[in-house]
Amino acid sequence: MKKLADLRNHILANVSDLKRNPDKLLSFIEDGNIEFWQGSNLSHMYTLPIRIIVTDYSGDLDLLILPILSWLAYREPGADPQRSISFEAELLNNNSYDISITVNVTERVIVTALETGFQTEHVLPEPEMEMNPDSEWQIIMDLHGLTEQVPGDD
Repeated sequence: MKKLADLRNHILANVSDLKRNPDKLLSFIEDGNIEFWQGSNLSHMYTLPIRIIVTDYSGDLDLLILPILSWLAYREPGADPQRSISFEAELLNNNSYDISITVNVTERVIVTALETGFQTEHVLPEPEMEMNPDSEWQIIMDLHGLTEQVPGDD
């Protein structure tokens, strides 16, 4: 369950109010599931509904949501945008809220049998490198020994 700590650390590093007051950030998992396969392979996958609660938050909601969305883009690149994140808020007074955010993630665990026991590896995916949209491309095709060059966009 490394993603729980990873998300918490990312939020603390990127939300200045919580960086100053980390006790306002609560994080836990409710109703997680473990998917496994029959047989001798003990590899499995956690389905983690990570619950983030921020107490007495008086900042702009976007300052809290944007770091979570950037973390999702990095750690859950194939996530369904319609089902990955939800939130609830309670207005405490005219200036602050208690906010509850649920972030749905998965975490694969690869289990390898060793002579002395088992080794586990938690797979935290990283996204593919994005291509520079300003770069110039050149396509070279070899059509049976004939080479044709297509210039990149100028």
